[in-house]
Amino acid sequence: MSTRQFLATFCVGALFGASVLLTLRGHDLDLLYLRLTEKRNEVNQLQEDYDKLKEKLTHIEKENVRKIRKINVVVDKAPDEFIKLAVQKEVKSRMRKLIDKDLKLFEESPDIFREFLDHRQLHITDHTVTLKVVQVVIGETTTLYIEASKEPDLQNTSKEP
Repeated sequence: MSTRQFLATFCVGALFGASVLLTLRGHDLDLLYLRLTEKRNEVNQLQEDYDKLKEKLTHIEKENVRKIRKINVVVDKAPDEFIKLAVQKEVKSRMRKLIDKDLKLFEESPDIFREFLDHRQLHITDHTVTLKVVQVVIGETTTLYIEASKEPDLQNTSKEP
C-alpha cells in the first residue's frame, strides 16, 4: 500500500468516524444548546420581572412618603375669645406652607415649630400678643397647642406722679 492510499484510507476513516461521532453526539449537543437557550430566556424573564418589581417598589415608596396633610392649631390660653380665634387663624395661615412637606424633616427636628413660633409677637387689632408653644403633636395631622398672652399696652399705661 502506498502512502497516498494510506493517507486516503486514513482520511476516509477519519471522516466516517467523525460523522458517526457527530451522529451519536449531535443529538446531545442539540439538547445542550436547547437547554442553554431555555436558561437564557429564563434569565431574561427573571431580569424583566426584577426590573418591574424594582420600579413598582420605587413607585410605592414615592406614594408612601409621609407628609403633613393637615395642621390643627389649638389655643389653650388666651386673654379673650376674639384674640384666641385671631391667633388660631394667623398661626394656621402661617403654617399652611408646611402642608405636603415630608414628615421626616419634622420628626428629626421637632423643635422647628418652637423655634418658629415661640415668643413670636402678633399684632391683633389694637393688641400685641406673644405666643408660647406648649406642645406639638407631629403626624400627618399635626397639632400645635399654643398659649397667647397679651402684652401690656405701653401707650395707655403712663405713670402719673
